[in-house]
Amino acid sequence: MSVPELAAVLAGGYAGAALLRRLAPALDLHAADLFVIAGHDVPGDLAPASGTHPWHVGHVMRSAMRLLGPRLERLHHYIRSLPVLVPDEPLRPARVPPGPGALVMGLLANRNIRPHIAQLLHDVGDGPYVSDSTIYHVVRGESALTPRYITAFAAVLGIEAGDLAALTGVGPSTDTARLYPRRAELAALAWDARRLNSEQLSQVEVLASDLARVDAPT
Repeated sequence: MSVPELAAVLAGGYAGAALLRRLAPALDLHAADLFVIAGHDVPGDLAPASGTHPWHVGHVMRSAMRLLGPRLERLHHYIRSLPVLVPDEPLRPARVPPGPGALVMGLLANRNIRPHIAQLLHDVGDGPYVSDSTIYHVVRGESALTPRYITAFAAVLGIEAGDLAALTGVGPSTDTARLYPRRAELAALAWDARRLNSEQLSQVEVLASDLARVDAPT
């Protein structure tokens, strides 16, 4: 891209879809995430699955955390082997008041993760020990989005905590957090599961349960 084109965007100009797709690799971000960050609809060819209630990728992440080494890799391989359909509709910005919480909620939605994930945030990113309803209030801007939350959300999303702090204006992130050691693998698995439908997510849950029983101590 040309220097004037990039300079115009950095000065607050409009970033179109083609430009966002070209920028994403340079910023080490998923193109779909860059659409969310820019406040645009995520195009259908990049959007996650929708209408998967009661299943969502947060459930899959919780189940995957019970697996050790090769079992986690086997689950991820199975997820990648499943066919995906391009959604009929784009992913539109979260319907919450504008602010840093709205951005976090949009990034979660881009992974088909609903915000009721207090336990997941605690286990993966050392988030505060709170209720699911508290997390919902945080992303809606009704409770404070603190640096500790930023660190936890970043771990679940698979985004550098410093980057998420810069994007939201909340930080710096927490350097002393006790993070889940395999969080990068977990986030990559979640990203590959984001386009699965309800039936496929249910199948993934069944396999995760079977693999967890193999790993369980006797």
